[in-house]
Amino acid sequence: MKKISILMFAFVAVLCFNACVEDEEPTFVLQQDQSEGPLIVSANSAVTLNKDIEGDQAFTLVWEDAGYSVQTPITYTVQAAAAGTDFSEAQDAAVTVDRFYSWTVGDLNSLSISLGLSPDVEAALELRVVSSLGTNGGAAIDSNVISLTLTPYNTVVVQKNLFLVGSATAPGWNNGDQPTQHPNTALVRDPDNANLFKYTGWFLGGGDNAFKLLETPGFWQPQWGDNGGAIASSDVLGTDPGTFSFGADGYYEITVNIEDLTYEAVPFDASSSASFATIGIIGDSTPDGWDADTDMTQSTFDEHIWYIRDVTLVDGLLKFRHSNDWPGNWGGTTAISGTTTTDGDPPAIPVTAGTYDIWFYDLDGRYIFIPKG
Repeated sequence: MKKISILMFAFVAVLCFNACVEDEEPTFVLQQDQSEGPLIVSANSAVTLNKDIEGDQAFTLVWEDAGYSVQTPITYTVQAAAAGTDFSEAQDAAVTVDRFYSWTVGDLNSLSISLGLSPDVEAALELRVVSSLGTNGGAAIDSNVISLTLTPYNTVVVQKNLFLVGSATAPGWNNGDQPTQHPNTALVRDPDNANLFKYTGWFLGGGDNAFKLLETPGFWQPQWGDNGGAIASSDVLGTDPGTFSFGADGYYEITVNIEDLTYEAVPFDASSSASFATIGIIGDSTPDGWDADTDMTQSTFDEHIWYIRDVTLVDGLLKFRHSNDWPGNWGGTTAISGTTTTDGDPPAIPVTAGTYDIWFYDLDGRYIFIPKG
């Protein structure tokens, strides 16, 4: 019996040791002078981008394996940047264990626009591949760099959006699957930072009034909410985050950064803010051109919220105008989202053809266009 007990103890000890080892990321000892990065074998190229064939394959990047002094799987991150920026604002276009990656015409065009290349202007973007070991990007080595010359066409780049939901807000706990109710109010994405959002409006406070943020109306996941005073996504937490709330009814400005995972809320004094009976959109991109306003809907929850749903626009320009008359108008310089001005004769907002939900907030002049379909 004593021998059996000793054997059982040894067996359990081995199992425990294996479990502990499997739970930890392997540690590799690298010889840097024996390691080399991946080598891109695709040549510099000129790529034709045509909106009529945006589903066709446009370009395939091919590279040779990186060489490390240990035998372990290698992860490759394909990075893209505007030419001449030295990858200071690079985007990760793909993460793969393969030694190639392909873009369709539409994908490559969207990547170019998101990197700041202007539509209808010939420019270049640069590509490189970064190899790494394990799942935490260890022992990263850059490849050589190649250049693609191309002329992007005008298009809308799909970006992440955030919408209010909860008893403290206009839609209540309707997540958008009841279209006859108040739509989920959109936060305004910063035109220079796709991870930064702001919203200024009326919230109910006290009691059980609370709110969260959704990425897509009609779907509860992913959702964003409180995580110990910061903000977190259900995708990261693996469970639903907590709610945000205010102690009293009032106007508040909330600021959310989904990269830094920060949340801030401050009271907003709306006592001297003007009230408007009508606000509409007007411009050569709108259904009635510069001849007449297309009226927006005023929220019954907050008189400073204005929206219009499923409006089809053409390439052109647009302003927001109150009282169906000049000079009461707001304009801006950035497409899709931004902050307007009323100074002098403000510039008109550039518009790319498409169908949108449009939100405008007259308290702070912010606006956002939500592409549909």
